[in-house]
Amino acid sequence: MPKRLGKLIQTRNYMPICACLILAMPSPVCAQGYQNQEAFVAEQRAAKKAENMMHSGKLQDAIMFLNGEVSQNPRSAILHFELGNAHLRSREFTRAIECYQQAVRLRHPFPEACLNAAYACLDAGMELQAIPWFHKYLRENPTSPQAKEVEAELLVAHAKAQMKEKRNFDAKQTLERAQQISPNSEIVLFALARARSELGDTQGAIHAYEDLLKVNPRHSAALINMAECYQTSGQLQQAVTWLKKYASSFPNAPDIVQIQNMIVALTEKSAEQRSDPQALDYGGAIVEAGRYYRWPPNRLPIKVWVSQGEGVAGYKPEFRVGFFDALNSWMKAGQGRLQYVLVNTKEQADLTAEWTGNPYDVKPTGHNVEQGVCLLASVDRGHDFIEIDRADIRILTIDRNNQQPLSDEEMKKTCLHELGHAMGLQGHSTNNHDIMFFSMSNTNWPVLSRRDKATLFLLYQKYQPLMSAQY
Repeated sequence: MPKRLGKLIQTRNYMPICACLILAMPSPVCAQGYQNQEAFVAEQRAAKKAENMMHSGKLQDAIMFLNGEVSQNPRSAILHFELGNAHLRSREFTRAIECYQQAVRLRHPFPEACLNAAYACLDAGMELQAIPWFHKYLRENPTSPQAKEVEAELLVAHAKAQMKEKRNFDAKQTLERAQQISPNSEIVLFALARARSELGDTQGAIHAYEDLLKVNPRHSAALINMAECYQTSGQLQQAVTWLKKYASSFPNAPDIVQIQNMIVALTEKSAEQRSDPQALDYGGAIVEAGRYYRWPPNRLPIKVWVSQGEGVAGYKPEFRVGFFDALNSWMKAGQGRLQYVLVNTKEQADLTAEWTGNPYDVKPTGHNVEQGVCLLASVDRGHDFIEIDRADIRILTIDRNNQQPLSDEEMKKTCLHELGHAMGLQGHSTNNHDIMFFSMSNTNWPVLSRRDKATLFLLYQKYQPLMSAQY
């Protein structure tokens, strides 16, 4: 099954609020209780030196330098603050938060440290911990020119927490309130697009990404996700257009090879035979020269062997359970006309299924975009159908986009899809609610759609029922 484009999650491309804001504060010597002007100047000089290191990309050098300065002056709020900034830029979020907490203990109020602590929590995926920091910043800095934007970001934190709880509709409403407060916020628009996409409102997600790209035409994650939205909705040419925009804008991006593979694969998919996505079935997309692929009656029941997955990276026993659930779903869709039996060895089987943690094991077309693959051997005996002789399925146990283990739901989708090919559906639906849609989509569920069932029955309707379809 072709893996859909990995939906990118925006990472904050920001410069932490820096010490220059603190330098402009009135009477810092009195507020800090410095013994003399010389100590204050030394502290500010150290903070400026650390900032210059960070601006030059020397983050670890800045961290080492600031650790030394903090050890000599542990009561310096500004040095703890700058050390937090260095850790934040290095994406060492826990350490950054600890530094900001210490800065706030040493100086009150310190709204800049509160805001950066909130950002660190957000980037660490700790939305609930970010919320009180945002509130503290707004209490301490209510007249700030960026107060509205921060208020909107507070709502983003609430929305992300809601999305983690699968309360996507609540998250969408929260983000629409945030958009009213800060209509041009990239963070708000990006989060709103993702919430709409998770709800299956692909067109609404596209509108939010369009608004975001008006604000920042080079927003890399938005460009990729626009392509993903069009892929999800079956508009492949538009998806390719957005992928090409990304590739031309970021020719040296780390994922450029994957993007180029997707461009080729989606271009090929767009040339496949199409069917009406609103029809009762998609038989027109799986026919070859007027004939379908199917298992011949004398090969039923199908002999099935499924690997136990020992030693495969990312494999879970639940995956095998999901595979048989998927197989039983297709048997039931055949209304008793299909049946299988388990065999003990691969050599005895007509249909085999194996697991792999290596993405290169699922590259039937040479494009590194597949999540699973079904290799079908067939025989043309001149009948009104082409006989399936053997089907070998390989399924990737990890998400090829992020190298993490697949969820049970994603695995069930992949199993259903590849088994559909194994049953004879040698084509793809253009309706993104069908399991045989050409790529994994958040708009289809790990179950067979009515059209999936109708299309399988179309293949085997002339067969005599072998048994009742109780699976």
